[in-house]
Amino acid sequence: MTVEQTRRLQTRVGNRIEQVSFDRGFHSPQNQQQLSAIVPHVCLPKPGANQAAQQAAEASQEFHTARRRHAGIESAIGALQSGNGLKRCRDKTERGFARYLALAVLGRNLHTLGKLLIAQDHADVLAAYTKRRAA
Repeated sequence: MTVEQTRRLQTRVGNRIEQVSFDRGFHSPQNQQQLSAIVPHVCLPKPGANQAAQQAAEASQEFHTARRRHAGIESAIGALQSGNGLKRCRDKTERGFARYLALAVLGRNLHTLGKLLIAQDHADVLAAYTKRRAA
């Protein structure tokens, strides 16, 4: 399934995807080989502490970069789910999932925009506080 979805996505965006990262549960030699044929840099960590340590020692710089980015993506997904009441997509169609995702992104953007507007007017208010560094 991951290979087919990656292939479809790569076709849809005109082969512009240069790096993909998956969770440990998706690793298999077959997935590794097929994904490598679709995307130049694949981060497909092996399950198990010993295998993961060996893979990390032998990994390329691209693998390490993708692995670090993976945590940021997981955090963004968690933020979309937690702050907007969107834990589970009950509509099982592709159109319903797209609507669910769009609502999650819209809700998160509204939260962020609201926080920025509050910070402009009242920087000392708790609602304006952020843990991110100033850009």
